[in-house]
Parts: sequence; C-alpha cells; structure tokens
Amino acid sequence: MRKEDLVKPSESVFLRESRFMNDDNSQIKEARTLKTGTTTVGLICKDAVILGTDKRASMSYFVASKVAEKLHRIQEHLYMTIAGGVADAMYLVDVLRAETALYQLKEEKPIKIESAGKLLSNILFQNKMYPFQVGLILGGVSEEEGPVLLDIGAYGSILPEKFCAVGSGQNFSYGVLEAKYKDNLTIKEGKEIIIKAITSSIIRDMASGNGIDIAVVKKEGPAEKEFISIKE
Repeated sequence: MRKEDLVKPSESVFLRESRFMNDDNSQIKEARTLKTGTTTVGLICKDAVILGTDKRASMSYFVASKVAEKLHRIQEHLYMTIAGGVADAMYLVDVLRAETALYQLKEEKPIKIESAGKLLSNILFQNKMYPFQVGLILGGVSEEEGPVLLDIGAYGSILPEKFCAVGSGQNFSYGVLEAKYKDNLTIKEGKEIIIKAITSSIIRDMASGNGIDIAVVKKEGPAEKEFISIKE
C-alpha cells in the first residue's frame, strides 16, 4: 500500500482562501492567509558563489521584522537563502546544518554541494503531501565541483543555475540578472549585480526592503558576509 493511500489530503491548511462552516454547513466567515514576501538572489562568478537577500519579513501589509536573517551559513563552504514560511525554513536550515556536520565528521571531508542539495531535496520530497512552504537557494564551492548554485523548490525539485532569484520580488531581480549576467564575472562585478538586482526588487516590491545581506563563498579562503544599507 502506498503512503498516499494512508493519508487523507487536508485542504484547510494550504488553501490561500479558506471558508469556515457552522453545523448547518452555512458560510459564516471567509479568511485569507497572510502572504509573506522576500527577495533572494544568487549567481556564480569565477571561483565563487555570491548570495544576497533583503532584510524584511512581512505578513500581508504588515512589516513583521526589519532585521530578518534570510542568509544562513550551513557549513564554511556552503550557504543557503530562505523564502516563504519562516518556521518551515528555519527547521530545514537546522536539519541541513546538522546532517552535513555529521557527514563531515564521519567522512572527514567537506560535503559536496550537490550532495547537500540532494539531501535537502529528499527531505522536501518526503513531505510532499504536506509540503514545507519554502523557496530555497543553496550555493557553495567545493574542490571537486567548483562553484555550484542550486534552486530548490518546496517539493524537492533541484535546478542547477548560473543565476537565480526566489521570492515575491524575484521578477524584478530577474530583469537585472538577465541583462547583466555573463560568464567569468569577477567577485566585484558579481556583487554589483546582486546589489542592483535586490535593489530593483526593493524599489518595486512592498514585501522586500531594509537593506541587503551578501555572502561571498570563495574557492580559497573563508566566506565573507556583509550588510549593505540602502535608501528606499
């Protein structure tokens, strides 16, 4: 028997619009879930991966936080950005951080970026009946693979990319990325593109704002993380 046959799908949790009924099955109220927004961006440049996010966490029209952390260190050579439900995303960050640390203790070497992506994909796919409400970008550099950037969907899809954007402001960021990206960018050029892409989203997307976090994961040397304040 399949696992799907044992579980009855529930509509109430995941529908964007839900209706509450009384005992007479008459409609008494209509509620809308609070939509969240963000902008996360990543790109590959020469011997490095650069990831960037805005700092705003929103609940519909309410700005819940101006200092949200959406860019997370998984391991020294591996970083991840998060978008979507904060609780779901933070749980996945903790799980991936623990699993990759255990792997590295056992194997005594850094985990490959694609292996970490597959591990995360398996976790997401196993929960596809009740999916995590997230959009993730996983990026890093390993000796065997070089720079790797993975766009990972809520159902476990893995899309290797040279550049990508996830979140409510992604359309505006893609406009900049498509126009500016080229192969063999320097780190300086890559950072400028990331800043322009996220700034474009902050200007046009109400749910993005309050500055930019950037992480540069390099082939040689420790990763560099910085905050950039911008005028809105």
